[in-house]
Amino acid sequence: METSPSESTLEKILKIQTELSAAKPEVPFLLDLITLRAKELVSAEGTVFELVEDNDLVYRAASGSASNQIGLRLKVSGSFSGLSLQSKQALYCVDSEEDNRVNRDACRVVGLRSMIVVPLYFDLEVLGVLKVYSSKPRAFAESDIQALDLLSGTMSAVLHNAHRWAEREKKLQSISYLASHDALTGIYNRSAFYDYLRRGISQLHSNEISLMVAMFDLDGLKQVNDTYGHAAGDFYISKFAKRLLNLIHENDVLARLGGDEFGLIIVNSKSKEDKHTSISNMTKLVEGEVIFESTHLQIKASMGIAHFPEDGMDLETLIAKADERMYANKRERKKYQS
Repeated sequence: METSPSESTLEKILKIQTELSAAKPEVPFLLDLITLRAKELVSAEGTVFELVEDNDLVYRAASGSASNQIGLRLKVSGSFSGLSLQSKQALYCVDSEEDNRVNRDACRVVGLRSMIVVPLYFDLEVLGVLKVYSSKPRAFAESDIQALDLLSGTMSAVLHNAHRWAEREKKLQSISYLASHDALTGIYNRSAFYDYLRRGISQLHSNEISLMVAMFDLDGLKQVNDTYGHAAGDFYISKFAKRLLNLIHENDVLARLGGDEFGLIIVNSKSKEDKHTSISNMTKLVEGEVIFESTHLQIKASMGIAHFPEDGMDLETLIAKADERMYANKRERKKYQS
């Protein structure tokens, strides 16, 4: 078994360090980049960055087979990641079915058998845990642990610096806030959306309050970017987010899921029909003209809705159904406009 990183691996580490150091100082972007590069570095099936929030570890970034687990919450206590944080050491689980240090049920949920977890600290500040995993036992070598350990200092430093930069520029005080919010619009991001949806579904199994998921996709953003530039596109996205945010209730969760895609979670006791009407009216209200540097732009959005429990009992099914209906709405709108 190889016990130290090869020359080619060291070259990869240096390249990743350079890329991270030169990257824009935005925490969500850096977390996505870190998980992607760590996955590639050790040929893992999945990689996650777990952020400590109170007594939980929250999957705030994920790549590979772990992508559908974003927003997942695990308890620090009794977890392998928590043990790594406590010991401040990288740990290797050869086989989760034979390792008494791990939470086997949690491992089975994620679908892992072997994993390396690396705690990320900057001085005494806990930043989180980087986890790479495989569905196969004994998937990693000692050299993989060392490679991730070598990279951990740079990962910690760029996250710390991004946090400090945000504090200076935007007066933000929590890395948890940065990791759960979209840098452009200031609303929640994908990881927060999935986090809230997972928790909402879990709570609703035991009461009569209903939950609705609405997915939005901005029509014509590519044309705005191509015609007027990305600054106009960013303005277009931000205006839509601001308008919709002003129409929802305090307990509703609005998130930018990426690009021109947005998600909304509404939990209340209203009837299915009332909520559907409410969302349809919201969509009409956010559409309309905005002016970017004397240029008149028309905000337009397609929308799809899914209801718990009628349309699905789990996160993936609800989102898939809402997406399906959103794209059907987009096709219908194009047909009507043509």
